[in-house]
Amino acid sequence: MNTESQNPETSGAEPPGAAPGPQPPASTASEEAKAAGAVELPFQAEVQQVLALVINSLYANQEVFLRELISNASDALDKARFLALTREGVAEQVGEPAILITLDDAARTLTIEDNGIGMTRDEVVQNLGTIARSGSLEFLKANAEAAQQQKKDGGKLQLIGQFGVGFYAAFMVASRVDVQTRSMLPGAEPVLWRSSGAGSFTVAPGDREHPGTKIVLHLKDDAREYTKAWRIKEIIRKYSDFVHFPIKVNDEVANRSAALWTLPKSQITEEQHAEFFRHVTGGYEGEKPLLTVHLSIDAPVQFHALLYVPEKAPPDMFHKDRRAVRLYAKRVLIVEECDKLTPMYLRFLRGVVDSEDLSLNVSREMLQENRTLSQIEQQIVKQVLKALKDLSESDPERYATFWKEFGRVVKEGVTNDWKNKDAIAELCRFESMNTEADKLISLRDYVEKMPEGQKEIYYVTGLGRRAVEQSPHLEAFRKRGYDVLFLVDPVDEWLVKALNEFDKRRLKSVTHGDVDLGEEPEKKDQPEESVDAAVAAVKAALGDQVKDVRVSRRLTDSASCLVAAEGDPGANLERIMKLIDQSTEESKRILELNPSHPVVKNLNILAGREPGSERVKQWSELLLDQALLVEGVVQEPAKLVRRIQDLLAQVSTAAVSNQA
Repeated sequence: MNTESQNPETSGAEPPGAAPGPQPPASTASEEAKAAGAVELPFQAEVQQVLALVINSLYANQEVFLRELISNASDALDKARFLALTREGVAEQVGEPAILITLDDAARTLTIEDNGIGMTRDEVVQNLGTIARSGSLEFLKANAEAAQQQKKDGGKLQLIGQFGVGFYAAFMVASRVDVQTRSMLPGAEPVLWRSSGAGSFTVAPGDREHPGTKIVLHLKDDAREYTKAWRIKEIIRKYSDFVHFPIKVNDEVANRSAALWTLPKSQITEEQHAEFFRHVTGGYEGEKPLLTVHLSIDAPVQFHALLYVPEKAPPDMFHKDRRAVRLYAKRVLIVEECDKLTPMYLRFLRGVVDSEDLSLNVSREMLQENRTLSQIEQQIVKQVLKALKDLSESDPERYATFWKEFGRVVKEGVTNDWKNKDAIAELCRFESMNTEADKLISLRDYVEKMPEGQKEIYYVTGLGRRAVEQSPHLEAFRKRGYDVLFLVDPVDEWLVKALNEFDKRRLKSVTHGDVDLGEEPEKKDQPEESVDAAVAAVKAALGDQVKDVRVSRRLTDSASCLVAAEGDPGANLERIMKLIDQSTEESKRILELNPSHPVVKNLNILAGREPGSERVKQWSELLLDQALLVEGVVQEPAKLVRRIQDLLAQVSTAAVSNQA
C-alpha cells in the first residue's frame, strides 16, 4: 500500500497514549521488540503531532479514514502496474488488481487488503514513521494555534468537511493497527508493522507470501459501526465510488469502478447521462439535464469535468454560498460542494470535476490560493459559456427554457466577471417595447434591428412589463420606431452600470439625462413655441422639490415626466435600495414639460398673466403629482386629492358660468 501522500493539519499537542476502551488481545510494542528480528522505533515528531489530533478525534468526519486507506490501496495498484511494465525481475501480481475489505464484528476488526506494489522494510519505516517533505511541517505549525483554540471551544477541526491525514487517519477509529506487506521488488521480504499510536511502532519479519499490503484495524469500542457492511458500502459510494479498481466488501463489489467523466463523449449514452445526473443531484426517476458539458482538458492543467444544467432551478439557487459541483482528485472525492470551481453566477451547475494534478490532502486554506483550481475554473467558465451560446443558436426554444430558469443568475456575471462580461452579455435576453409579452430578444438581435440613424441602445428599468410599457418616457421612441429594452429584473440595475456598451453602441436609459432624437419629421418646418414662462413659473413654485425644470424632448402625449440626472440613481433603483435599507435617501429629479401639450401651453399663458399666483402654483404641483403618479409614487395622497378637487371646482364653476 502506498502511503506517501500525507499532508496533515495538527494542533501541535503532545502525543497521547492509546485510546481508552477495550484493547485487542495482543502483546505490547515493548514486548514485541524482544521477539526475534523485531525493532521498536519512535515516530517522527511531526507524526506524533498528527496522531495527537486523530486519536483525540478532532476531525469532524471520522469516516474519511476509509477513503484515505482506499486511496492508498488504489495508488499501490497503479504503481504495481507501472513497475511490472518498466522493470524486470519484479514479483508477479497474484490475481486481478482489486481492493478487498473484510469485516469481523466479533473480533471488532476491519481489514483492507490490496495486491499492489507493497513495501520493503525501509519503505515501511519511512512511509509509516515519518511525514513526506511536502510542506507538512510548515502547515502543521501554521495551523497549530487555530486547532488548539477549536479544541478549547469544543469544536471539531474542519478540513474541507471531508479531510483525512493519509494512513494515520486509521487511528481515528482504531486502537491498534497492524500492517502486513511485501514488496514486488526482487529479494524483498515480508514485513509486519504494528502500533497503537502511542508514540512508537514495531517493525518485525512478516509472513505475507505475495506482493501487496494488508492492514488490520482493531476498532475502538465507539467505532463498531465500521464492522457493518452497509455502513462501509455507504462510505465507499460517497467517497470512492469511481476508484477504477473493484472494491469488494466481504467479496461483494461495492463501487462502480468506471468514472463516467473519464470516458470519451461518444461512448456515453443519454440514458447514462440521465442516470449520473440523478446520482449527483439526488433526483427522481425521469429527471434529466437540460444541457450537458463534458470536458477533458490536458493543458495548462489536466482535468475531466462532467457538468449538467438542470431543467428546473433548485430551491436554494439564490443562496450564493452554495455550490453543487463535486471535486475529485484521481477519482476520489475530496470536496462535496466546492466553491472554487465555478463563479457565483454559474452556481446552478451540477456535476463533478476530477483532476490528476490535485493532492487528496488539501486544506481549505490551500484551496483559497490553489492555482490549479483557479485554472480549472477559468476553463470551466470558458467552456460553459460557449456551450450556452451554442445552445442559444442551435435550439432557441430550449435556451428560452434555460433563460427562464437561470437568466437572473447569469446576469450577475456581467457585474462581477469583467473578463467574460462581453460573452455573458451575448447570452442575456430581455423583453422590449416592440416584442410581444414574454418574448425575449438578445442585445445582438436588438442591434441588428436598429433603424438607420439610431446610434444608441435604449432601455428602461422597472418592476415589470406592465409597469414600464405605459411609461411617458417611451413616447418619442415609440413614435420614431425605436425599440426600447425592458429591464425588469432587480439585477438589471447593476447590469447596466457594468455594461456601458455592446457592439460599440452605448446603452442609454430613457429615464436618465437628456435625450436628443432630433426633430420629428412632421415638425421640421414648424417653429417650436416657447414655454419659457411656464418653465420659470413651475421652477419657482416647486422650489427644492425638484432638481430642475426644463422642456422635454422625449414626451409627445403626456404633459410631464420626471427624469434622473445623468449618473444619479433612477426611481427604480431607489425603490430597490429602500427595500434593502429604509434609510436610503431619495435623489431629487428633473421635471420635464411637454411644450406641445395643451396644459403646458395654457400654463405658459397663465404664468405670463399672473406669475406667482395661487393657480400657477396649483397647476405646477399637479404637473409634478401627475409625473409621480405615473411612476406609482404618491408621496402625499391627501394633498393630491385636494388639489384635484380644487381644480375640478374651478373648471366646473367656469363651465357653469359660460353656460349662463
